[in-house]
Amino acid sequence: MQYSRNLSIHTVSSYYSDLNQLILFLKEYKNKEIDLKDFVDLVKNDIRAWVLYRIKKPETPRTISRGLSSIKSFISYLIENKFLKRSELTNVKHPKIPKLLPRPLSIKQINDIIFSISDIKQTDWIIKRDRALITFIYSVGLRISEALNLNREEFISSRDYINISGKGGKFRIVPLIPVVRETIKDYLNACEFKTSEALFINNRGERLSASALQKLIRKIRNNLNLSEHVTPHALRHSCATHLMEYSGELREIQELLGHSSIVSTQIYADVAKKYITEVYDRCHPLSRENRKDNQQ
Repeated sequence: MQYSRNLSIHTVSSYYSDLNQLILFLKEYKNKEIDLKDFVDLVKNDIRAWVLYRIKKPETPRTISRGLSSIKSFISYLIENKFLKRSELTNVKHPKIPKLLPRPLSIKQINDIIFSISDIKQTDWIIKRDRALITFIYSVGLRISEALNLNREEFISSRDYINISGKGGKFRIVPLIPVVRETIKDYLNACEFKTSEALFINNRGERLSASALQKLIRKIRNNLNLSEHVTPHALRHSCATHLMEYSGELREIQELLGHSSIVSTQIYADVAKKYITEVYDRCHPLSRENRKDNQQ
């Protein structure tokens, strides 16, 4: 998967985890050690039992669906490599996934998050690093891995744009707006480690991990009493929603986010409509919500 299909290490790790969970389930379900022959002999009833087991855990339809994709992918691999002639599992239907709209942050919340970084007890250069990283992710809707995989030299050699390596090894060019360039420069000038390869590093001079960023956002979320939906990935959703709200340029936003299909971007048009309606109802003096308050 990693080398022939060029999938990210995170996707590979998720598929590995799914197959490992299936093996542990089958071991208990069949009361025996599981080997390749058990995968070759898998039937729909085995998978139905596995799905029921995960529903009872409980797990979301989206998680179960991804697990099923992992299994089907492995079965296809067995067929391609002649371990198996055919399998009824390739036709197993995925559970229905409810359509959930991303939850963007307001522009005020974004600003509050950026300014509150200095309230967390950290050294000066780490405060500047966190401010630069969050500003950068929000400015062009980066995935966490896309930002953290960047190297210092890629930033230094860039001008108004920078190359981003996205999902499936696909590259795209995103703008480096002045405020982002200045915050990253400010961080690099203050950074204690001048020779590290990575652009964003931890206090040991190593590449910053996704878990460190997630931990930071949790701290900020608690300090500002924000919803649990405020995550690093919510910054990407917020960027897309705000751009859609102000520009409505679906194709340009698709290119910026690195979506392979316009369908993935279309959801932000729906989010923007909902977002604008909520803002109107909350703020406009003629909205139903405000008229009700005035009448009281």
